[in-house]
Amino acid sequence: MLRVRNVNDVDEFVGAPGDPEGYAETVTNLWDSGESGPQRCFVLEDGPARVGRIGFRVAPTVSDPALLGSLPPEELFVYGLHLPWEDDYLGPGRRLFNEAIASLLDDVPEMLEVRINNDVHPHPEPRCRLLESCGMELFHEKHGFTWVDDGHPIDPGNRLAFRSVEESGVNVYRSVMAPCGEGTLDRNDRYYWEGCGPANWATQMTEYLSEDDASMWLIGYSHDEPIGYVAVVSEEDWGATIGHIGVIPEHRGQGYVNDLLAAGTATAQRSGIGTMLSDVDVLNLPMRNAMNNGGHVEDPQRWHVWVYRGDLATVTG
Repeated sequence: MLRVRNVNDVDEFVGAPGDPEGYAETVTNLWDSGESGPQRCFVLEDGPARVGRIGFRVAPTVSDPALLGSLPPEELFVYGLHLPWEDDYLGPGRRLFNEAIASLLDDVPEMLEVRINNDVHPHPEPRCRLLESCGMELFHEKHGFTWVDDGHPIDPGNRLAFRSVEESGVNVYRSVMAPCGEGTLDRNDRYYWEGCGPANWATQMTEYLSEDDASMWLIGYSHDEPIGYVAVVSEEDWGATIGHIGVIPEHRGQGYVNDLLAAGTATAQRSGIGTMLSDVDVLNLPMRNAMNNGGHVEDPQRWHVWVYRGDLATVTG
């Protein structure tokens, strides 16, 4: 007899197959922060046996409410989803989703987002099928790209001159970044750029700049006219990532994204970074081509991300 219930403590929620080391601490931190808690975490039981679980967390959409534009102040995410993926999971999964969502208190956002990454979530395809069967839609999808330093210096060419955010200042960097979101083929960036507005979006994106990475956030200039930007972000697990890259709309179509990517990769290489892992929207063919041509090899088997979204009123079992 299946039943869905709230958990009483962290120990009841953790312990599923595949949980990473230290996952209990991760969940505890979410509860302590107020983003989640036992009232937002559920288990699916079949008699005395636990056969599934789901957790929900609420997080601010942006770091400063003044940057929201038309976006909602908070977003609702799923975490810790587990089911018997190799057996009969669709029926129990819909039951878990339906009853857990119905039991959520009213103080959560109406839009639910679920992220799946084949690097950290086992059985990604069944997860996608479950979400679609519950009425969720694919919001965006990204391929992974890897770069490994082969020891040969990277030449970004001489079409552009580059200045780091240390040299130009963060306000100038934002002024170059803001228009680059117009017409972007990255669906996630387009959503937030249109919702926040160009200036607010650029301000929010530069909130992620760390002092250690400032030399790797570059603006490309042609005869002192800004063309675009590239932001390399250091990552503990895989060296670095191309966190962001963009060309001002009136300068697109001239291959400048290749110069920017080469400059970003070169500055990471000079900083002693030997590997990079980045991702690109599968619909962004120009960027995918630039990555492949720039030595960042498409690698969806290692890293592939699906993001689903759905209104709580329509997400049902």
